[in-house]
Amino acid sequence: MVRNRKIPARKHHGVRDPLKQLEEKEKKLRKVTNNPPERDNQQVSFKFTQFKKLVEDTKAGKKIKRIHKGKEDMPKDKLAHPKKIGHIQQLKEETDEDYLKRVNRITSQSLREAQYEAKYGVNVIRNAKTGEISITKKPKNEIDELLKEKRKNRDKSNVSRNKGKEKPGKPLDPEVAKELIKQAIKEDKEEKSHQNHDLEKYKHDIVRFGEIVHAPPIITALPRRAEKFETVPRPGKKASLLLKTLLPTTKCDQGQLESKCKSVSIKTENVSLSGRRKKLPVATRKMIEDEQSKFIEIYRNMKKKQVLTS
Repeated sequence: MVRNRKIPARKHHGVRDPLKQLEEKEKKLRKVTNNPPERDNQQVSFKFTQFKKLVEDTKAGKKIKRIHKGKEDMPKDKLAHPKKIGHIQQLKEETDEDYLKRVNRITSQSLREAQYEAKYGVNVIRNAKTGEISITKKPKNEIDELLKEKRKNRDKSNVSRNKGKEKPGKPLDPEVAKELIKQAIKEDKEEKSHQNHDLEKYKHDIVRFGEIVHAPPIITALPRRAEKFETVPRPGKKASLLLKTLLPTTKCDQGQLESKCKSVSIKTENVSLSGRRKKLPVATRKMIEDEQSKFIEIYRNMKKKQVLTS
């Protein structure tokens, strides 16, 4: 039995008497108790001053600018003059089929116009009353222009480095730089999402509805040290197995083991299947026969020695 270690008691450092402890405590707090502060003033918080200022401005009738948090940092993806297609109502004598065809025609027309605008950088203006179409050039995007300038400057700087001359580019405005950073972050996120989408395709095996498989896939690649006439090394094909020497019916394909196979087949022919050995398995029967033959040989050798000595 192992004894548990005795944990020593906690030692009390200092004064143990509670009255003396109280005296020491009172000595420390004698300058604090019943001693009011010299300046009885409390500083007003910044939030309260801001609130007071707002109240005074509203009373005076001043306009208050409200800046919504995070609005200035939002990306401006919306168009300057978006085209609004009104609610397409069905006419009185119009059938449902004609109405749907008209809706389809209007939507396809608007999509074609949008593609044309994006391709050639123009605005297609259609007069609702007369149906007259006019085209105006789109104003250039500041961010795209700045990106082009940046690329040009970069190419120039690369050329100048090769020549040994450097041309410094124009410094960007902080607001423009902010917009460029936002656009770069957005593009990076889109690229990452596309990459993840491509990887997800290989994770799942897509099985179509009603797909039938009649057989498992055939493995064409051979494993290491496998014979050419077989796809996979089968059990029991090795020639140096103990089981082959014990079994009566052995097929020896190789020329090296033909003699061994013949001797085994000769021995198995003389097996006696009478008595209790008849019910024994082949392996145990073989072991008993080997032991019996060994003892017979030992007995014969002993007899020969006795004859020679006499």
